[in-house]
Amino acid sequence: MKFETLKTGKFATKKQIIIGSTAVVVVLVATLTFFHSFAKYQVTQNLKLAEGTVNYKAPDLNMVAVYQGVGNSDTDYTAVETVPTSGYTLNNTRSYCAVGGTKNATIGIAYAGGKVTISNLVRKGTKCYLYFDTIKDTTKPTISNVTTSVTKTEINVTVSASDNVGVTEYWYQLDSNAAVKGTGNTYKFTGLAAGSTHTVKVYVKDAAGNQSDTTINRVQTTAPYGSETILGNITVNSGSPNFANAATTDEGVYKVSDGMYGGYSYYWRGAVTNNYVKFGGFCWRIIRINGDGSMRLIYDGATCHANGTSTTDSLAITSQAYNPNYDRSEYVGYTYTTGSQRTLSGIPSNAKTQLESWYNSNLASYAERIVNGKYCNDRNVGAKYSGWSETWATTWSTTGTQFAYAGADRLLNKHQPTLSCSKGDVYTLKIGLVTADEAMYAGGKVANNTSYYLYNGQNYWTMSPINWSGFASMFYVYNEGHLGVSGVQGILGLRPV
Repeated sequence: MKFETLKTGKFATKKQIIIGSTAVVVVLVATLTFFHSFAKYQVTQNLKLAEGTVNYKAPDLNMVAVYQGVGNSDTDYTAVETVPTSGYTLNNTRSYCAVGGTKNATIGIAYAGGKVTISNLVRKGTKCYLYFDTIKDTTKPTISNVTTSVTKTEINVTVSASDNVGVTEYWYQLDSNAAVKGTGNTYKFTGLAAGSTHTVKVYVKDAAGNQSDTTINRVQTTAPYGSETILGNITVNSGSPNFANAATTDEGVYKVSDGMYGGYSYYWRGAVTNNYVKFGGFCWRIIRINGDGSMRLIYDGATCHANGTSTTDSLAITSQAYNPNYDRSEYVGYTYTTGSQRTLSGIPSNAKTQLESWYNSNLASYAERIVNGKYCNDRNVGAKYSGWSETWATTWSTTGTQFAYAGADRLLNKHQPTLSCSKGDVYTLKIGLVTADEAMYAGGKVANNTSYYLYNGQNYWTMSPINWSGFASMFYVYNEGHLGVSGVQGILGLRPV
């Protein structure tokens, strides 16, 4: 007896022979496996034969179409060439196989691990139609943190959020305004009023449209400087005053380019009465509003004194040398190093030591409200004052030929005060002294002036060098209100700024 398996049709057949006492059973299995774009099915038929040759053709399958859902839609599908490997589920309601154009519900269709399995396939010409739906994302994103930073007119928002698939949209809302879709996890609200309080709401979405809970923050923009309030309530003069004349009347407020801070500085001049400030338990007078909006104040005593009055109370420290050593030009430095024209470190002057001690005893508890200011100790060499008849050098020296610092010609000859200062002469400090340039802006000059607000009937130091002539000498405000000159060893008062 001969048994033979014929390879016919699309598929090869597999032969299994079982020998028994009365019959031979041939088990024919037709197998087709689809990976990605293929299906897998298995058909077994048992044929009892007495003898002869068995010819068997396995039924064939026509996988007519594969459809893949678009987004989360249950109705919108697009035809694809391969079975999706992940992110989809078989739509068992829509998917079916048909035999002779009639749906056959006995044919089973299963989908797992990117493979399709079709069972109970028994008829030739079976056609199957497969529909795959996107696995729907029902998990909403979560916001773990929302941080804000502010300026006077802006609120900057940064969001930290996560999702099981991915965050795709960030939404921001200010107060009752409409929410705005941002371009990422940061957003800036602009054009706000200084010191104003706002409600910032944030939520995010994922690609499936799931929306997170809304995070709500109460945020306040930076309050305006007191200087902004002051400038908003005064009139600033145009032009520039004549600094060759002492300011004996209330000349108001002017502005000038601020070389140390940038922008403009606004300074009070003459017998003004609108520049009083109470701070730290003391009375102060505003010298100027700096280019960065901070205010430069000069000590005026435990109680405020009226213009034209003499009082020692408007000195914080009396009877002090700027520096006890005077026989080298370096001693004009607010700090100094022997043999060096300028330094911003080195040995502190006596004036610096005394002022910082007073600050620590009286204002240290207010330190967070006192910004570091820029103070000029101009040690550039310049032309001499025309009133001096002696011969003067034009370069710096330690103990040699006498020379003038730049302030002498600038203030005494040209009457041109400035708020510019060489980088190497700009100290950054919590407390310092008024400069001779600031005293001239305020209304001081060589001539007496007992009317302007810097007059207090006392002699007190400025921070501005004037010359070296065997004595290291500084400008000071004379007890009759004008600018005077003294060797650094002189005993004068200290008026904190």
